[in-house]
Amino acid sequence: MSVTDFVPEPLRGVGRRLLAAAGLLEVFRSLRTKLELELFNRQQNRLTEEQISGIYKRQYHVDADYGLTHSGGSGWKPDSAIKDAHARAVMGTLPGIRKVLVGGCSSGMAVAAFRRLGVDAWGFDISPDLEEIVMPEVRDFVCRGSMLAMPFGPADGFDCLVTTDVLEHVQLKNIERMTDEIGRLDCRWMAHIINHTSMQPDHMTLKPLSWWAVRLSRYYVLRSDLRAPESGDPGIYGLNGDPLHIFTFWERRRKE
Repeated sequence: MSVTDFVPEPLRGVGRRLLAAAGLLEVFRSLRTKLELELFNRQQNRLTEEQISGIYKRQYHVDADYGLTHSGGSGWKPDSAIKDAHARAVMGTLPGIRKVLVGGCSSGMAVAAFRRLGVDAWGFDISPDLEEIVMPEVRDFVCRGSMLAMPFGPADGFDCLVTTDVLEHVQLKNIERMTDEIGRLDCRWMAHIINHTSMQPDHMTLKPLSWWAVRLSRYYVLRSDLRAPESGDPGIYGLNGDPLHIFTFWERRRKE
């Protein structure tokens, strides 16, 4: 719901015309969007751990078409094609990585995609129904965990942490805890697609990339000079040229 929905439409129309005449319509829309996102973040920040866990039951993954090798109802290419493209894009941008951890991996499709490229890939997911959704071929490489409690550590020797629309699923009150957990993992690289604007029930913290860069800066530097190659296919999420949904790459700060 928009913050202006309580205003009758005739009055909204008058307001739009006045703002347009003053050259302030786009400024107003930008401020309204920021306010709506902030109210959304605060609302989601009040959810309990039990409520959040309930979001990620089996049906959530089914509805999102995760784990499919054929096109579902999302309008995107099959999950297998998307994750294959993601793995190739990450490897093309960071060719030196040999061991990858996929956070929020759902069925493990991304884990399988990296492993097909010869990468030692592992994953974890918060779903309480993980045993029901994980693909048999990667069952031994996927386990239960969350961005607040990763079931791996620095001794596991991961080169890169990869997530696709996962960081925004962490509540605002837990962002610092998540960044410390990421720091504990101690990968040299990270590759994240972060959703900044979609007010969905499973999204908790919708903030611009500059905000994330500050929050992660204790451990990582945003490498804005690194860009994943576009797929040329509008059906490949994250690689279709949409500037709001792209891979971002992060390098571990040198320890003092």
